[in-house]
Amino acid sequence: MRHTFQARPGVLMVTFCCILFLFASCESSVPRQNPNMVADIDPIELGTVTVQFDKFLSSAIETKEAKVFFDPRINAVYLTFKYQSLNYLQYWDKPNRDAFIAAFERYQTDYDAKALLTKDSNSRAIYGEVKGMTTWSTLSASFSERATSYPKINIGYTFKKNSSEQPAPYFSVLQLEANAEKNENGGDQSSKTSLRIRMYYTLAQAESLMAYFDDAYLMGRVRDFAKPIGAILTSDDDYNSEETPAPQIQADETDQPAVEVVETTP
Repeated sequence: MRHTFQARPGVLMVTFCCILFLFASCESSVPRQNPNMVADIDPIELGTVTVQFDKFLSSAIETKEAKVFFDPRINAVYLTFKYQSLNYLQYWDKPNRDAFIAAFERYQTDYDAKALLTKDSNSRAIYGEVKGMTTWSTLSASFSERATSYPKINIGYTFKKNSSEQPAPYFSVLQLEANAEKNENGGDQSSKTSLRIRMYYTLAQAESLMAYFDDAYLMGRVRDFAKPIGAILTSDDDYNSEETPAPQIQADETDQPAVEVVETTP
């Protein structure tokens, strides 16, 4: 005798729900991509830049090197350096890189015109302010123990004594203090605060960093590492889209009239 299998309505409903649950589980397990991602590849080391920092408990500055990397997954260049026994990563996304470039171009104009202000309170943020991102840890800490904050960053310049003990202008980036965010594991980082860090660049040093911020250069490096080429998610036209123009940095309306200074090279 021939038997025909007929599932009961209740069994079919349970089976259907199980299938939906499995599909939903698979869907939720796929990690979200950062909307700014330009390529699905690991960070690329670009090189190093020389920069001056404030010497601890001193009014003098000291010269150090910072390594420069580009993370295509979040479209951010970051600098790694040691400051007061802590390891810092300072991130620059595309809008902030554009702001840095625009600010430095204005600084070059003021520098060439010998129209730089000598008062630090008027010049340290004269080219604008951006919201940055930084992570830091002790030398012995693992990557998972890094703290993260989103400090304000002032872009301007200041005068500091150089090796000849003469005041000289430096293009400067001032990263202000900021409280740490909660880490991904839910740990409380509220007691941690990123340090106030000022970085001083000579003209040549700022030009070196600006070259690493260039979009065409960064995409060229991505192509060198993105094999197969399908790893690149964004075309040049999209990357340089006119829909997201570089921010226009305006000087503070309270700026004082420029003071003529003698042109010196740090």
